Amino acid sequence: MTLHSTAEFLKKAGIVSSIGLGVIIIGVIFFRIGIVVKNILFPPSIAPANQAYGKIPYLEFPQSTIDTDFTYTVDTLTGTLPELPDRLVIYPLVNNPPNLLNLEAVKQKVVALGLVDKTGNILPEVPLGGPSYVWTELTGIERKVVFDIVSLNFTLTSEYLGSNTVLRATRLGNEDLAIQTVQEFLTAIQSLPEDITIERTKAPDPEIKYATTPQLFSIGNNELIPTTSLSSTQVIRVDLYQKDIEYKLTAGKDEDLEAFEDFEMKMPILYPRPPYSTMNFLVASGVSAPEVVSAIYNHQSINLESKPEAEETPTYPIKTAQQAFEELQSGNGYVAAYSGADSQILVNKVYLAYYIGETVQEYLMPVIVFEGPNGFFAYVSAVEDQALE
Repeated sequence: MTLHSTAEFLKKAGIVSSIGLGVIIIGVIFFRIGIVVKNILFPPSIAPANQAYGKIPYLEFPQSTIDTDFTYTVDTLTGTLPELPDRLVIYPLVNNPPNLLNLEAVKQKVVALGLVDKTGNILPEVPLGGPSYVWTELTGIERKVVFDIVSLNFTLTSEYLGSNTVLRATRLGNEDLAIQTVQEFLTAIQSLPEDITIERTKAPDPEIKYATTPQLFSIGNNELIPTTSLSSTQVIRVDLYQKDIEYKLTAGKDEDLEAFEDFEMKMPILYPRPPYSTMNFLVASGVSAPEVVSAIYNHQSINLESKPEAEETPTYPIKTAQQAFEELQSGNGYVAAYSGADSQILVNKVYLAYYIGETVQEYLMPVIVFEGPNGFFAYVSAVEDQALE
């Protein structure tokens, strides 16, 4: 092959290659245009929430202790309500089945609390009806403990307000010792759950208003009086909180299945009367060490691993923030806390949370939370009504 013919061959090959490359580029362009046109005509979307458990029970709030007729104004940093995912994961709560051995298990807890006679035998129980039993001591500060032998929740009361040992506060200690006393108290009766975050009690994030550090009280006229001085403190209240619920979620935005995205969910668990919990304890001085003199313990464990037979993560449709705000305005929200006097509430924070009440629930239910000044908290049940029964 001569040099001229070689040059002609390379020239033709270059032309063919250029044409081929051009065809490929044009094909890619048309392909991408086709995708754009398809997405315009037939936008991609995700399937609706699967409602894997079928219809679930309505969330029942307790009777609010606040009966003011409020009016509301959005006063968030943006001046608007937030966009929320169109669904959330619903987790079942652990409910213990009745068991003939439950009473014996609770008796071991009562013995660990020290409700025994002089010979070390457990004090006699008195049935209160249903799963509730009471044990009462007639010495010391006359403690009384009522256990639900199915849920294993309990209340402890005593006559501590008139105790000279309590009033002298010689062995009370500080807030950290009060927290430690509560931990040891629950550990002794095997009732310290793994889902408790002690750090939230010790040092909650200053940005959050739904949790509190231990609170200090003095005693006057047979009542607890808030105080800020440890030197005048005779009782310390300790509240315990469950860990946040965290997961990844692909969802639409504000009910728009076409505007879907991935959400990194981190939702706190809130209780009926924030910043307080359904697990709270009063710690006072004992003879030789601080001790728990009163307790309310209502706890439900969350089954984070449970899935229905279809093995899908159970998701349920939720209301938009606007829908929830309209419900609140119409008086259909639950006002959980407020220490102010003004009936005009400036809502400065709106977010999602899960809710656990004082009575047994079947599921961990989400709420849309509205916060305002002077400790204002209101909840609106988040799951859409059509998914409830």
